[in-house]
Amino acid sequence: MAEPFLTRHAIQRYRERVADLPAAEIWRALDVPAVRVAIEFGARFVRLAGGQRVVLEENRIVTILPRDHCRGSLSRRLDRRLGDGEADAQG
Repeated sequence: MAEPFLTRHAIQRYRERVADLPAAEIWRALDVPAVRVAIEFGARFVRLAGGQRVVLEENRIVTILPRDHCRGSLSRRLDRRLGDGEADAQG
């Protein structure tokens, strides 16, 4: 299975929108079979138990969307906007 790359931006959004945890615990929470399979499948989003959505781009977890994020805006056409902050989150 593909190993996900977790961006700093995604860590920040996880802390804001899911739980304020250390980075290692966030990594363990997101490095799960469901996310790995979604990456291999080419999925763009994975829904967490709390209703938040993980945004994927190739093997990168680029951000976490809040649970009240409008479902109608989850489209391939808008993917670039959903990856907000990914450029500064690398490296």
